[in-house]
Amino acid sequence: MRDRWHMARIGPALLMLAVLGACGPLTGQTGERERSAEQSIHDAAVTARIKTAFIFDRHLDSFRINVNTDRGQVTLEGVVPTDIQKDLAGAIARNAEGVESVHNRLQVTQGKVDSPEELDRTFSQAVLDATTTASVKMALAFGPGVSASEINVSTRWGAVTLEGTVGTRAEKELAERIALETDGVKQVVNDLKVSS
Repeated sequence: MRDRWHMARIGPALLMLAVLGACGPLTGQTGERERSAEQSIHDAAVTARIKTAFIFDRHLDSFRINVNTDRGQVTLEGVVPTDIQKDLAGAIARNAEGVESVHNRLQVTQGKVDSPEELDRTFSQAVLDATTTASVKMALAFGPGVSASEINVSTRWGAVTLEGTVGTRAEKELAERIALETDGVKQVVNDLKVSS
C-alpha cells in the first residue's frame, strides 16, 4: 500500500521531468529559429540599404548589380562598365550600416555596351531603353546645330550609343552633350564619324 502511494506521488514527478526534458531542446530550437528570423530580417535590411544607395547613385546601374547578404557578409555580382564603378559599388556597400564584409564579384565589361549579359535584360529594362532612345532622338531633332537625320541612336541598360556621320567635330561633341543631358541616360558611347 505504501509502495503504491509512493509510486502515485513519484510517478507524476517523473512524468513532469520527462516532459521538461523533452521540451528543453524544443525551447532551444525555438530560440534558434527566432535568432535565424532576426538575422534574415537584418540581412534583408542591409541588402535594401545597399540597393537603395545604388539606385540613387548616378554613376551606377542598379539593375545590373545583384546584392546578397548572409549574416552581414555582402556579395556583389553583376556587370559594370569600368573598374571605377566596381570600386565605387564596393565602397558604398562597405559603408552601409550592418555590413560585416564585402565580396565584390562584379565583372568589368571595359565599357562595352554589347556584352552577353545584355541578353538577360528584363522586359521593363528593354522598355526603359526604348524610351531613352526615343527621348535622345527627340532631343537631337530639336537641338540646333545637329543633323539628327544622320545619327543612329541605340540604348542598352541606359548606355546610349551614337553612330553615323556628322559634319564637324563640334557637332559630334554637341550631339554627345545633348544625349548626356537627356533623362534616363547613364552614359554615352560616341561613335560618330566626322566627314570633314
